[in-house]
Amino acid sequence: MSSPEDRQVLIDELVQKYRKQLQEQLSEEAKTLDQIEEVAGRIGRRVSQDVQQHLAQKRAKSARQKRQDCPCGAQARYKGRQPRSIVTLHGVLRLHRAVYHCPTCQHSFAPADARLSLDAGSTTPCVRHYAAYLAALVPFAQAATTLALLSKVSLSAATIERIACAVGASLQKQQQEQVQAHHQDRLPQPDLKARRRLYIGMDGVFVPLRDAWKHDGSQGGLHCRFGECKVGVLYEPHQDPSGKDTKVAARAYTATLAPAEAFGPLLGTLAHQQGHHRCRDLVVLADGAPWIWQIAAKQFTGAVQIVDFFHASQHLALLAEARFGSDTEEAKAWLHARQDDLKNERLESVLTEILAWRARGEGKRQLRRTTYLYFVNNAHRMRYKTFLEKGYHIGSGVIEAGCKHLVTQRMKQAGMHWRQESAEAILTLRAAQLSTHPPDLRPHCALPV
Repeated sequence: MSSPEDRQVLIDELVQKYRKQLQEQLSEEAKTLDQIEEVAGRIGRRVSQDVQQHLAQKRAKSARQKRQDCPCGAQARYKGRQPRSIVTLHGVLRLHRAVYHCPTCQHSFAPADARLSLDAGSTTPCVRHYAAYLAALVPFAQAATTLALLSKVSLSAATIERIACAVGASLQKQQQEQVQAHHQDRLPQPDLKARRRLYIGMDGVFVPLRDAWKHDGSQGGLHCRFGECKVGVLYEPHQDPSGKDTKVAARAYTATLAPAEAFGPLLGTLAHQQGHHRCRDLVVLADGAPWIWQIAAKQFTGAVQIVDFFHASQHLALLAEARFGSDTEEAKAWLHARQDDLKNERLESVLTEILAWRARGEGKRQLRRTTYLYFVNNAHRMRYKTFLEKGYHIGSGVIEAGCKHLVTQRMKQAGMHWRQESAEAILTLRAAQLSTHPPDLRPHCALPV
């Protein structure tokens, strides 16, 4: 408002307008709470939309001038008044504003857009924030219906997909900049209290991807493939009175379709942001995949390394089945005995039992070799009695559940196949939002002017 008088005139106009609406809509027919709630909501939305329209149009209105200074330094000429529609949380905002064209740089602009701080989008940053948030949680079509149900904002599934992918790509770019800053020792230390213990988990899960393709078939047939998404989690556990770690107190996720060489620095940067340098006890808990332990050795030097006990048991179960037959009592007894050996740090007994099998056939002999090497190579990660005495978790259920929750539930629904860029953007958004303390997405919802 340019003056208190102008503000009062606007208030009087709106009050007069709404008095008539209230007299029409606040009838005695609204007797139940549901009816009252619906009427109040309808009136509130109408008021919000009208106030927004009045204030924005007044801000956009200006005296007509034949020329305006162009950002290039030349003079732009008046071309007339042009409409612009923008989807907001309070409805579609329709503006009529003066537009100027610069013959020097061939750029057209509306000074009112700058006064209102409008960017190039047809939606407001707040609407984009809502759209991106929902798109990371549910399929795009469901996000569209949910957005319309909760906020009365109507966007197509395709529009929500474009918005979410743009926001996710912006967040991904910021994360890569943070990785670079971390590599150059320029990333600030987080202002976090020292933690007693922090776990780091890693795993991979496949996502259905597709090559370039269009629904009309103009780019040929649909060719699908699978790409491995690498998921990382850092979590702080609660501790029971006996000193054993129990359920998760807080967690932070990261996920990417990039190879392990890129995933490692991304996880290392997240660990830095979670204050792992000040943590008294750092534990890497995962299955036996070599790429995981390569990252652990490079990014988390000095951390305690633990192979998931149940993953180790799966290796023994496969060997027991091959040796004694599927679901036999001999196989069950042998497996139970070897698990007891593992929990009591009798790894030599496990290795002796593996070598005692006189396997017949190249396939079974290969299974025996790979199983034996698996336990030999991970011996220092299988000190389960010591780990349990210190209160450590020995199961990687947190990262396995994270893979299902973060990736499978959103990315692998029936009939889904993703462009790699779209999948990467949604994975980035979803990992951020499912973390206990998600980052603020609003800075990533702005577009260039």
